Amino acid sequence: MSYKIDFGGWESVFAVPTALVDKGLKLAGETQLKVLLYILRNSQGTLSDESIAEALSLHKEDVSDAVEFWAQRGLLVNMGDKLTLAKAEEKEASAPSSKPVETAQNSQTQRVRLTSRPMKPEPAYVIKRIRSDSGLAVLMDEAQRILNKMLSNTDMGTLVMLHDTDGLPVDVIIMLMEHCVNIGKGTMRYVESTGLAWAREGINTLPLAEEKIKRQAESSDAWKKVSAVFGLKLSGTPTKKQLEYSDMWVNEWKFSEELIRLAYEKCVDTKTELNMSYINGILKKWHAEGIKSAKEVSEAGEKSKQKRQQKLQEASYDLDSYESTSMFD
Repeated sequence: MSYKIDFGGWESVFAVPTALVDKGLKLAGETQLKVLLYILRNSQGTLSDESIAEALSLHKEDVSDAVEFWAQRGLLVNMGDKLTLAKAEEKEASAPSSKPVETAQNSQTQRVRLTSRPMKPEPAYVIKRIRSDSGLAVLMDEAQRILNKMLSNTDMGTLVMLHDTDGLPVDVIIMLMEHCVNIGKGTMRYVESTGLAWAREGINTLPLAEEKIKRQAESSDAWKKVSAVFGLKLSGTPTKKQLEYSDMWVNEWKFSEELIRLAYEKCVDTKTELNMSYINGILKKWHAEGIKSAKEVSEAGEKSKQKRQQKLQEASYDLDSYESTSMFD
């Protein structure tokens, strides 16, 4: 007679680190636990935010935040394009920190910078805040309308943080989202980064927000004009310096497209390539001299030429005078 033990549901098991209970269980929410357990169960395969989200019926952003949650507690190690399980001998992080975590890979040390921004609030807290604050409830409804999508737990947490942590009023956040959608960047990630920038600049009222949006539109229009003058194709986002130069030339110094083109041609003739800094030097000189037209540029160039010729004549006269004078005179 032969015997076999029926383990039932225990036939196949996988290890769960004690640190999950000791360090993370108290703070972890349902989503964080689901994501970590799925990763541990499928640790031999290749996983992505998208595949985990699809398997667990979660939003991709929630999965990404959950991974970051466990990375900050030392259970996962983010190697940039690869996620690995932390080794037992590696020092575990007991709480979120803004200090870099060092991990060894192929005898090289790679620093993983952890964000100093507080972790997004748990879904239960977010729901509690929305239920207790009618303004936040309106914000969530407006966000779904403006962004044209159902908000994930992470999305709602982001909006609550922009309001509670960063101090942006509900009406300002609504205007911010409308602005992001209008410029074709209606993602929650862009809304958050722009909201943080506004908070740092103290843009916390509708008049200040309106002025900010107006200035950004003027700066964007200035770059469109300048890039058209230079014959550049609008591909990608202009650099900060390109926006600063074009805004100054068009909106502050009030140069016409004709003069900007003339400065561009002088630059290419001299440098044989487009050089924004060199063009800025030309326009800065013209601005200081009060030049506002191509005719004035020509006149200024003629005057400069006459001055150079006069100096050459004076130098030639002094040389002739010196040579005609004998040391014995």
